[in-house]
Amino acid sequence: MSTAPAASESKPLTPLAQAQRQVIKAQVPLRPDIITLSTPTDYPKWGDDNLYPQRLLSAMAASGTASVCAERKAQFIEGNGFIDQTFYKSVIDRAGGTLDSLLQPVANNSAYLEGWAVRVNINANGFPCEVLHQPKEQVRPYYPDADGVTRWCGLVRNPAAMARRGATYASRSGLQKVPVFNPREKPEERLKRISEWKNEKGELVGLKGYPGEIYYWFQKRTGAYLHPRPLIDAVLDDVYSEPMLKRSRAADLDGRYSAQVMITEFGTASPPQEVLDANVVKYGAFVGPDGGRVLVQYADRVENKPAVDTLTAPDASKRYVTDEEAIKGNIREAMQMPGVLLGREIAGKLGSWQEFQDAVAYVQALVVNSAQRSIERGFEAVFRNFQKADGTFPFQQLQDFSIQNLTLEQAAKLAGVSQPASTDGTSTV
Repeated sequence: MSTAPAASESKPLTPLAQAQRQVIKAQVPLRPDIITLSTPTDYPKWGDDNLYPQRLLSAMAASGTASVCAERKAQFIEGNGFIDQTFYKSVIDRAGGTLDSLLQPVANNSAYLEGWAVRVNINANGFPCEVLHQPKEQVRPYYPDADGVTRWCGLVRNPAAMARRGATYASRSGLQKVPVFNPREKPEERLKRISEWKNEKGELVGLKGYPGEIYYWFQKRTGAYLHPRPLIDAVLDDVYSEPMLKRSRAADLDGRYSAQVMITEFGTASPPQEVLDANVVKYGAFVGPDGGRVLVQYADRVENKPAVDTLTAPDASKRYVTDEEAIKGNIREAMQMPGVLLGREIAGKLGSWQEFQDAVAYVQALVVNSAQRSIERGFEAVFRNFQKADGTFPFQQLQDFSIQNLTLEQAAKLAGVSQPASTDGTSTV
């Protein structure tokens, strides 16, 4: 029969192993609230640097076409707000914010990132009592559990600080672990989790320190796992190129891009190759096949100076037009936003009003319908059991959570499109 070795026979751990064991022991009680690069199974990064949405939003902000398309799309998603006026005007946070004020940033997030999120604060009864907008670009859902349910998400607290810290961003100060709001969860189960809630130091804080819960949605396309994959991702090169073309044109104008530049070298009308090569270095490339801005001519005496031919260079204000129009077209196509809805030139165009009507119907039925339905279903899930401070549930009997679309007249005003007048002098709308 084998016997356990005596304590004196066990080998002591090496200093390195001892240090590693101490680190592991120190992290055990904090494990639920720590997200580090050494624990990659907690959540999938959104982009290689986990800052994809921040970079995308920055690129879209620099692109006039992408920004206008996203803003117009957001206006179509928001429409005229919720049909039920009582629901529409209800106060839902301590600052006096209404459902109307919440709908706007949610629609905006959905237009830019094809996803949105809200933070749901819980009261002492286990019911939602306050709902705030949570920027979707800050939400990082965890991997689903064994049941296929995503129960947690991490919130990016300070993207700027994350970028400065580089690879060390995924630390306790980088993301905050927050439960995902489940509308089907019983209040008793939610209260049990709240009563046991601890902060990052392991201190029991309960409801007072509870961070609330996150309800989120995103367009689930092929290739999009736990994060949105916006269609504009396919034309990111164009989004980045549009502001670069503008800067390049401005640089040409600032640098006094000249239509013709002629320099005459005197001494010989037939310079040797060494002189030609030296002048290429001195003056730059030549106008013509080499596409430069400078032409060097040679003469032996001033009176033998050759005649100066006009050297027409490309107009700095027009040489990018073809590329720029193609880029803008690609961006509008990816954003599924017809140019006619952006106020582009259609005045006097045959059938322009019918084209506008068809474009509005297309956007409302096929482009923004999914986002609108997601907001309607999501707000119903969050607000159905919303409890006010007086203990009432104002939305439990509400039957209609739907959003009212923009009218054709409102869409025309947004696009700056003139409505054709009928024979009696009134508009046709």
